[in-house]
Order: sequence, then C-alpha cells, then structure tokens
Amino acid sequence: MNEDNFSRTLTKKNSIYLGLSSMIGAGLFYNLAPTSNISSYSSILGLLLASTLAFANASSSAQLATLYPQTGGTYLYANKVLGKLAGNVAGIVFILGKTISCIAIALTLGNYISPIYGKEIGIGLSVLVFAIGYKGITKTAVLAKWFILIIVAILAFFCIAILLTPSTNFAIPILEGFSISNLFLSAAIWFFAFTGYSRLATYGEEIKNPEKIIPSSILTGLGVTVLIYLIVNWFALAIVGPGVIANSNTPLLVAMDVSILSDFSFLVVFASSIATASVFLALLPAISRIYVAMSRDGIFPDIFSKIHKTNNSAYISELFVLLTVVIGIYTVNITNAIRLSAFFILIYYSLTNLSVINLKKDERLYSVLIAYYGLVVCLILGFSLVLI
Repeated sequence: MNEDNFSRTLTKKNSIYLGLSSMIGAGLFYNLAPTSNISSYSSILGLLLASTLAFANASSSAQLATLYPQTGGTYLYANKVLGKLAGNVAGIVFILGKTISCIAIALTLGNYISPIYGKEIGIGLSVLVFAIGYKGITKTAVLAKWFILIIVAILAFFCIAILLTPSTNFAIPILEGFSISNLFLSAAIWFFAFTGYSRLATYGEEIKNPEKIIPSSILTGLGVTVLIYLIVNWFALAIVGPGVIANSNTPLLVAMDVSILSDFSFLVVFASSIATASVFLALLPAISRIYVAMSRDGIFPDIFSKIHKTNNSAYISELFVLLTVVIGIYTVNITNAIRLSAFFILIYYSLTNLSVINLKKDERLYSVLIAYYGLVVCLILGFSLVLI
C-alpha cells in the first residue's frame, strides 16, 4: 500500500478563503430559481432552515476534524467511531454527491456564459481546475483568495444597483407559498449550496495546527457565507419576484437586468464564472482526497493514493474525478443533479452527526443536542427529496 502523505501547508487565512470559496459559488447563482418555483417568497425560510442545518453539521465536522486531523473527512470519522461499513457508506456517498455537484457547477457556469455551448464551457472549466489542482492545494488557496475578493465586490455592486432601483420592494411576503412540505424541499435544495463548509475537514492532513484552525475556520467561513446568501437572495426577490425567477436558469442575472444599473449586467455573468470556478477549485481536489483515503485502506486500487512529491497533489485521483465529471456533464441536467447531490450529501452528514453522538462526552466541543438536531433535520430533508 502506498504510504505517501500530504504535507501540512495550509495556514488559517488560507483555510478560511478555501472554506469561503467552497460555499460562495454555484448555489448562490442558481438555487433561487428552483426554490422559488417550489415555495415562492418563502424560499427565504428554506434558506434559513438550511443555514441552521449547515451550522449544526459544520460543528460536527469541526469536532471530528479536531480529533482526527487526517485526510478523509466523514469517511475517516465514521470508520473510527461507527465502524467500517458506515465509513465505506460515507466515502461512497461523498464521492457520488460531490462528483454530481461538480457536474451541476460546471453546467451552471455554462448557462450563464452561453446556453448554446454550456456543456463545452463546463468541460473547459473542469480541465482548467484540474490543471490548477495539479499544482497543489496551497496554490489553489492563493487563487481562491483573489476569487473571493472579486466575487464579494461584484455582489456588493449588485446589491447597490438594486437599492438604487425605485421599483424595488424590500418588504417581501416571506410567508407566501409556505407549507411544511415546501419548506423542507426548498431547504434541501438550498442545503446543496452550503455543503462546502466541510471542505477543510477533508483537507485535515494538509492544515497546520488543525486542532485549532479547522473549527474556527469552518464556522467563520459559514457565518460569512450565510449572511451573503441571505442578503443577495432577499434583494433579488425584492426587485423581480419569484414568478419570473422561477423560470430562469440565471436568477441573479435576471434581477440585475431590471435594475437601474442594468448596463453592468455582464458583471454578474463574470461573478458567476469566478464563483463557480472558485467552488470547483476546492471541490475537485476534495473528492480526490476521499479516493486517497479509501485507497490507503484498500477499498480502491493503490494508484489512487499516489501523491505528487513536488506539488503535494493527488494527481491520479484528481484526473479520475475529472473524467467522471466530463461524462456526467453530458448525461445530467442541473436541477436533477442538485437534488441528487443534496440527497447523497445529506446521508453523508447524517453519518457525521451520528459519529459525534457516539463520541465520549469529554471528546465533544459542543452540546450533543446540536448533533441530534443535525441528524434529524438531515434525515427529514433527505426523505423530502425522495418523497415530495
């Protein structure tokens, strides 16, 4: 078995930027459309519910990463706490869910840039991200920093444009379209947008002083992300309304097009491209880390555990992920991809929370009630994706 290990090169600042780049992405620029179609203005309530679940799951990931700061995420944690079967399930659903996420992200970018050649553009993005990831996670983190700064600046301009538009009505009726089933289904789709908070746990073996850096970086990044999502999507609903947004693959672009600064709509397209690439930057290598961990345990062929001596990258696994994403781009549509990805990731985080519940009391950082909340809501939202 290959005994290659990653080097610890990620600082706290790099870790926070990686976390942000994993969440401020495709979901922000697309998810308002399907959730508005499901629950009208009450899509915002689904967003809030998804946010509370994200914080619960993030706290569980942070606690486990503190105890087990190695590559593998919940695949590793479930193996250590729940046993091999649970660990293998966690690894498989992560790979499936996140590979499908990559497909959805690539297709979202393609739709914003060119509905005609969207798939080809998505493949181009995938190849570019692989080339960057090949150089190692530290270089990826540096690029992620600049991506995040650009995205936040453009989103601030987006909000200013809507604020300056006379027809904007911020007093949106957030209970319109509300029902329990709609709430759960829209929250499940919104949840897809937040799942990047665990990315740092996946990179546990590559972070300096992981016991301290991982918990603070995860929760800081998630807090900033939730605030941005809430403001941007509230503003979009305030200027356009769910009826129009529900029928668009580019909801934020639609909102910008009717603002007083519509001449600058191209900035939203640019931001969506950067944000999509930003999420992809951290996501594709993260999937490869699960291949590495499962290869080390003999689940996958030994070649998947190979690490580049100079670049500190899992280049064989990353190439395999790239190939699966390219195939998926030609076989899956965005909405189905998001629902399927969210379902698999909800299973993954159910196992994360169950692992925390089974820890000894002195091994936990936070109340076990948070993990119970995360487990129950993960199961409810997972069933809603299947049954509703």
